[in-house]
Amino acid sequence: MTVTRFKKVFEPTSIDQMHLKNRIVMPPMGTGYAEKSAVSQRMLDYYEARARGGVGLIIVEGSAPSLQCTTPRGASLGDDKFIHRWQKLTDIIHKYNAKIAVQIMHSTMENWDGKAVQVSPSPVIVPTRVMGISGEPPHELTVEEIAERVEWFASAAGRAKEAGFEGVEIHGAHQYLVAAFLSSATNQRKDKYGGSVKNKARFLVEILQAIREEVGPDFPVLVRLNAQEWGVENGVTIEETKQVVPLAVEAGAQAIHVSGYGAGSYITTAPISDTPGFLVPLAEEVKKLTKVPVIAVGRLDLELGERILEEGKADLIAIGRRLIADPDLPNKMAEGRLDEIIPCTGCMECIERLPSAEQVIGVTCIVNPTVGREREYQIKPVRKAKNVVVVGSGPAGMQATIVAAQRGHKVTLFEKDAKLGGKLYIAALPPFNGVIFPWINYLVNQVKKAGAKVKLNTDANAETVIEQNPDAVVIATGGTPAIPDIPGIDKSNVFTAQDVLSGKAKTGQNVVIIGGGMVGSETGHYLAEQGKTVTIIEVLGRVASDMFPMARRRLFDGLRSKKVTLRTSSTCEAIWEDGVRITTNGEKETIRADTVITAVGYKANERLYKALKGRVPEVYCIGDSSEPRRIREATSEGYQTGLAL
Repeated sequence: MTVTRFKKVFEPTSIDQMHLKNRIVMPPMGTGYAEKSAVSQRMLDYYEARARGGVGLIIVEGSAPSLQCTTPRGASLGDDKFIHRWQKLTDIIHKYNAKIAVQIMHSTMENWDGKAVQVSPSPVIVPTRVMGISGEPPHELTVEEIAERVEWFASAAGRAKEAGFEGVEIHGAHQYLVAAFLSSATNQRKDKYGGSVKNKARFLVEILQAIREEVGPDFPVLVRLNAQEWGVENGVTIEETKQVVPLAVEAGAQAIHVSGYGAGSYITTAPISDTPGFLVPLAEEVKKLTKVPVIAVGRLDLELGERILEEGKADLIAIGRRLIADPDLPNKMAEGRLDEIIPCTGCMECIERLPSAEQVIGVTCIVNPTVGREREYQIKPVRKAKNVVVVGSGPAGMQATIVAAQRGHKVTLFEKDAKLGGKLYIAALPPFNGVIFPWINYLVNQVKKAGAKVKLNTDANAETVIEQNPDAVVIATGGTPAIPDIPGIDKSNVFTAQDVLSGKAKTGQNVVIIGGGMVGSETGHYLAEQGKTVTIIEVLGRVASDMFPMARRRLFDGLRSKKVTLRTSSTCEAIWEDGVRITTNGEKETIRADTVITAVGYKANERLYKALKGRVPEVYCIGDSSEPRRIREATSEGYQTGLAL
């Protein structure tokens, strides 16, 4: 039964001949799950979970219109041989009364006889996130080559229709080829494809016309546009977009999907990127221009989406990362199960994936370990229930507890502190990280709902655990801070970042932090926000090198605004009561400090694991207890352990 306060969100609507059960759109987001450019089983399972979860329209990730421009691990519509796999996907989605379209995307990268070549309207070098670009000027497409690529889009749309899609979306946003023609930052042509707004929109218009001729009048075609480009000299402006939208609609566009960043920008200003609904004003402006449906996007949730729809600022709302975090979000909202929704932390991991020890390929999520593993990570009842003890309630411990208890095991969770959460509470304290708190609340609620027995204020040892007569024990006590070997490290004014963030240690006004990775940098920002004078010492050539680029950029905005001093390529030689001595590129320097904080990482804590090994039938050591890593690895390992019990 639909929650009344989300009446507009769950109201049916249409995009031309495409009738939708609600106004929730899953926007295209690259998964990296394709295999040899074809739809894989992993893709089928991933999209099926979101359709089952109640979304009205799924727009499948950007797919190449030609074999010549297929991206690594990306899907393709560039050949008839892919149609039967696409058909499997559309058939699955239709089982859940959801509609499905596919985005046609030319990334600007092409394969020319085995060589990766960037193509563009003009040979202009701009900052870009596209991988594999050498820094050389891109190839300027000729008029004949432009016509060829127009045909690629039309042929791809025809294949999409044959495969059972209800529509296609032209990717005319971000830093990709169609967007490059629309922006003066990348389009400096003097022919009919450059100069005026009408000329810059000609490539898009010709694509729309060719697609319409290929698929007929009753097959919806959507366009995703940068309504504005921030931080880009000569980038797209909203005034230009007001001219482009009518041209696109006249050429056959039946919905406009409003984005707002392009080549070189990628939302570089932190307040913009962190504000839910930051792109909605652009959607509102576009909606004033046209009667075709407008899709708003930009860190939306259903509550904000409901207001946007009620106020007439858009016709549909796109929810992306929140559906990665919880594919069942629409159904849970409709049924009033708000406390069961897995909250998105906005960490950017799903967008910007760093290599890991597991060498995971494709989109991942720190709060939802089942992403891309929906089939293999199904929770099934156990044949024989075990008595399970879990020690430690960080992300690994709570996830193991939840899954094991949901499967039917009898689980007891020990936590030495007065509340569940472990180091997640510390991780949530620095600026921008407060979104972790809702995830902690979710995990705690799930532990209780699963029926696990919780023992707080209990620093479990081997005897405490053995007294429970367990069939299996999971050690998830977390790692311990590593302490660098520096003269003076044992001074009374030296603390770990963990102790400072947890409130166990108080700092003076002048603070030096040894270690400029994510933990050290975030701790520095946290203290600078309190008015402290902070200097960060990092041995590497750049600070926070272990962070994802967008999150790192956001952090740097904060460090700069608070005038935090950064010393890179530096080592701390000695610590005194009133300062430290450092060496930077051979030059020695003394920095005054009331307080010195160490943030050089963690080390494994296997003490309890070794004490129990051989004394209980099964014992697992997971998360940072086993090997210090990122939150995603801890959550995933906890989930896997819960399944293995």
